[in-house]
Amino acid sequence: MTPSYHSTRKRHVTYSRRILTLLIAIVIASIGCAKSQNENATAAGGGHTAATASNANTATAASPQAPIAEGTPTSWDKNASSLNGKDGQTFTLACSAGGEAHNVWGSDIYTSDSSICTAAVHSGLITYQQGGSVTIELRAGRPIYGSSERNGVSTTSYGSYPQSFVFKTPNTDAVVKAAEANTDVLWNTAATIVPFEVGKTHDFKCPAKGRESTIWGTDIYTADSSICTAAVHAGKITIESGGPVTIELRPGESSYRGTTRNGIKSTDYGNYGQSFVVK
Repeated sequence: MTPSYHSTRKRHVTYSRRILTLLIAIVIASIGCAKSQNENATAAGGGHTAATASNANTATAASPQAPIAEGTPTSWDKNASSLNGKDGQTFTLACSAGGEAHNVWGSDIYTSDSSICTAAVHSGLITYQQGGSVTIELRAGRPIYGSSERNGVSTTSYGSYPQSFVFKTPNTDAVVKAAEANTDVLWNTAATIVPFEVGKTHDFKCPAKGRESTIWGTDIYTADSSICTAAVHAGKITIESGGPVTIELRPGESSYRGTTRNGIKSTDYGNYGQSFVVK
């Protein structure tokens, strides 16, 4: 039997509806799949971002921190006067490796125009080769600064200077107290480094194994005579042992007589306006 037009159209409609339904289902499924993929991608993207942040934090934590500067970098010719500080202020400075010597006046207590790094070598805190960090404290000036030879550094004696510095260490107070009680001086240091005041006494400390220097006079010596050598001539210490010496400032003499005593020869001299005796 030949199908009627209506039955054929009905089947076509039915087939069309089925196809449409199937297409709709496919489209819905595709949209759902795409949404799921987008959500997964978003989640994955968020996870990557979080992982990146976490990794960054982990990397930061794992990476070694930049070394903390142990003081302000300074050159070996730098002195404490250039810091423009006040008495009592402290400064921590980093002396570079491979340094070289510069002028230093004083011993344990230094004039503020002395090279900080070179003074630190003198004090045994650092070396020229390795450098290192040191802390100084500015102090009031002194009427006299000693001198000594330590750790390959020879410092120079000096008279009055308006500002000083010392190195801050666990035994700073004891070191400074000793330096104030007996000023270290090298054997070529003359009494002219102290302010001249008749009757004033000054205490010094001469190092062992000294080197004889020039003196003029006997018992009463010209102020430009070597303090330590005069002390040996006067029989107070020896060149081999050194030791503490106290001098008293005296008025000048019209003449000074030279003699030989205790292995030391002093020289004659004429008029000289300032003198000292060894107590």
